[in-house]
Parts: sequence; structure tokens; C-alpha cells
Amino acid sequence: MCKKLWRCIVHRQRGTTMKSVAVAASAAIAFLLPVASVQAEEPIKIGFAIAESGWLSNYDSAPFKAAVMKIEEINKAGGLLGRQIEYSVMDTKTEQARAATVGAQLVDSGVDMLVVSCDYDFGAPSALAAKQAGKVAFSLCAADPKMGVQGVGPLAFTANSAAQSEGIAIAEYGNKKMNLKSVYVLEDLTIEYNKSACAGFRAAWTASAGEETILGNDTFKNDDPSIASQITRLKGLATQPDAVFVCSFTPGGASAVRQLRAAGVDLPILANTAMVDNYWLNAVPGLKDFYLPAFMSLYGDDPRPEMNTFLENHKARYGEPPVSSYSVLGYSLIEQWAYAVGEAKTTDSEAVVGVMNTFKDQPFTAGPTSFTDQLHIQIDRPWLIMKVENDSFRAVEVYRNSFKPDMKLLFRVGQ
Repeated sequence: MCKKLWRCIVHRQRGTTMKSVAVAASAAIAFLLPVASVQAEEPIKIGFAIAESGWLSNYDSAPFKAAVMKIEEINKAGGLLGRQIEYSVMDTKTEQARAATVGAQLVDSGVDMLVVSCDYDFGAPSALAAKQAGKVAFSLCAADPKMGVQGVGPLAFTANSAAQSEGIAIAEYGNKKMNLKSVYVLEDLTIEYNKSACAGFRAAWTASAGEETILGNDTFKNDDPSIASQITRLKGLATQPDAVFVCSFTPGGASAVRQLRAAGVDLPILANTAMVDNYWLNAVPGLKDFYLPAFMSLYGDDPRPEMNTFLENHKARYGEPPVSSYSVLGYSLIEQWAYAVGEAKTTDSEAVVGVMNTFKDQPFTAGPTSFTDQLHIQIDRPWLIMKVENDSFRAVEVYRNSFKPDMKLLFRVGQ
């Protein structure tokens, strides 16, 4: 059992937790150095308050492993500001109350930056602990814009794009590229993420095709055992839509897709990014005409060389490709923060945030990245449109949305 927090490094591989010991500076050498030199050689500390168990671990685990990979790359190259990076992980167990406790414990241990879970509802309690200590909090992949200045504070960021951007991108693509003229919206009300994705979709679809071409809106919850009544209402429309947009996440989203197809609804299904990757497709064998915006392809057909390099490096490090395309966000999170630290020449939170707030299409592995002092989430980073074909997601093309959400849409003011 680990007895010292900063000597406990936790890796997750295929559901198994493995512990290894971080390398400490030589006490004998440190003793001989001047005080200022000793301080300069102290490691930089990153804490991970993330879900290693519970449903959210399906989203947190892959970007966490990729973040570790980037930390190791930085250390191998000589460190950050000439200092090694150490990290520690504590399991929030997908519990909001525990997330607050874990975040506070990691902050108290002396982190320079805190990484939190992939969802605003479950990551914000940890991020608020970082805020109180004046430390940067960075979500692995929260897609709710409230994971930022307005919802947590000026030191909070997310590596992801706004969920509204997901909805916007697939709405634009469906109407302009797929020539779909009408749609039916099926919205999962379980978490804020889904509501934001649907809000973005409706806004972009309305701007592109007209509000009257949204032929219906219906809702469900992720743990609903059946959406039979919603399907009945859809099939009972006087005019059938050209497509259905399902804004949800697994496992409930997969169940909804399965029930739609089992009921004979063969329309194209558009979805948000939380439904990406092959792990759930065995629930809907032979699924076709299913489209969504993704971060990257794990299946060897991504058109961007930097994504394929990331995949190759991940395979070399872990002996396997990432299990989720969300992984690249964890890798890029460390890239972004480390770049800002290097430019600021300090880990001081205010100085680092000052650099990050100047990013304008700054090139990182996850894509061009922009922040302002009011917006700490991406709103028009290019997406990789993917479709399901032969029981696998396949890359279609890179698409960057032209419709940009304003602050009212990002925070769903008046909606």
C-alpha cells in the first residue's frame, strides 16, 4: 500500500490498477545545493481527481492514460522548466460529494495543477477546491461551458469543445453535406451535457434549414428501460423526418438506438460525440446510417498525420491503441498547460492562465485551440465526422462548423 501520496502513481490498463513509484530527487545531492537551487529542482506536481470506478470511468480512464503518456514524454525530454513532473491520482468513484473531498485532498497535498473528470456535474466539485486554493483546474473532457470562468472561475478550463459545438457540427453536416431536410430530436435529460448538445443542434439546424423542419422534440432519461412511447410518437408523425438526432451517452444512448432500429426506424441517426467508438456497437449488430462528430479515429483511417502519430506512440507505450478517442484530449491537456508554463516560465496560476487566454488557434495534437478571459472551452475546433459501417466507426471527413455559438447559447440563457 502507498504510504506517501506523491510516490503513488496509478495507471489503469484494461480495468486493472497498477502502482509504481515516482522517482524522487537524490537527498544527498539536494543537501549540498543552495536553497534556491533546491527549490528549482523540486518536482512539479499534477493531481488527478478522476473517476476510476463508476460509469464516468469509461470516459476518464482513456484520457488519463494519454495524459500520463505526455507527462512521461516531457520528463524524458528533460522536464518542464528543468523540473520533473510528478502526479498522483485519487478515485472520485463517480460521486459528486467524493469529488469535492478528493479535490480538496489533492490541493492540500501541494499540486501545481488539478485535473478533474470529464463531466461538469462530477468534475466541478473538484475544480471548486482548486479555485479556493488559487490553482488551475483542467477537465479531461467536460463539454459543458460552465467548466470555465462562469461555472467555476477564471482558473478553470476544459480540454474539450462545447457540447453545443458537437450539436452544431452534426446539424450543419447533416443539412449541408448529407442534404437532410428535416429532423426529429430525441433528447436525454439526464445531465447538462446532453441538453447543451441538443441546444446547439436546434440552433444550427434552425439557422440552416428553418425551425419548421424540426418535426418533433421528445425526451427520455438514460436509465429508462424503454422508449417505446417516444418511438410511437415518432412513427405517428404525419410526415416522417429525414433523420433522427439522439443527444445522449452510453449505456442509455445505445439502448435508445437499439430500440429505434428494432422498431423499424431505419432513418439516418445523427448523434453527439459521447456515442463515439466501437465498444458499444455489439449492442446494435449491423447498425448503419449512424453519424457523429468525433475527436479522432482509432481505426487507422484518420486523415491527420498527428493523430496517427499519437496512436503509434500510445501503442508503443501501452502495447495497445487507446480504448477511446477521448484519449487525445488528455494528452493535449498536458500539452496546453505545459506550453503555457514554458511561456510564462513559472507554474504560478495567474501567469499561466494569462498565457492560455491568448491562445488563438494554437496548434496542439487535439487541434487548433483558442481561449479568452471569458471562454475556456472550444467552440469551433474541427471535428472528424464518422459513420458506422461494417460494425465499426469509420472516418468520413474533417469538418469545421461555420455557425459559432454566442454566450447565450453556450449557457442556454432563455432556453
